[in-house]
Amino acid sequence: MSYVVLTVADHERNGFIALARWPTMSEVDARAFIQAADDAVTEESEPDIKTASFTFVLDLMELNGDCIDTGKKCLPTQIAMKLAPDQVRQWLDERPDPDSVMHRPVPTLSKSGA
Repeated sequence: MSYVVLTVADHERNGFIALARWPTMSEVDARAFIQAADDAVTEESEPDIKTASFTFVLDLMELNGDCIDTGKKCLPTQIAMKLAPDQVRQWLDERPDPDSVMHRPVPTLSKSGA
C-alpha cells in the first residue's frame, strides 16, 4: 500500500514542504493518480526547475514514509491548486521557511481532483 503527497520545493529557501496527502491506496492506483496529474501538464505550462522560485510535484510514498518515486513533471500552480486549493493557497500566503514547518501534520484529502 502507498499514498501520494503534494510537495512544494521552495528553491529560494532551499527546502521541501509536504502540503497535502491522499489516502492509502494500492501502488497501482497511486501511480495512476500521479500519472493523471502529469498528463495534465503541457510542455509550455511545466515550470522550469532551474528558474522557478518554487515547484510542485507529487511523491509516491510507502506507508513507512519512504519516498519511492515522484511524478515525472513539475506541476504548474494551477494544477496544484486544483488538487489541494486550500493547502496551496495557505502556502502561497505564508511562504514559510521549510525548516519551521517540517513537523506540521499533513492534511489528508479525498482522491477526487487529479
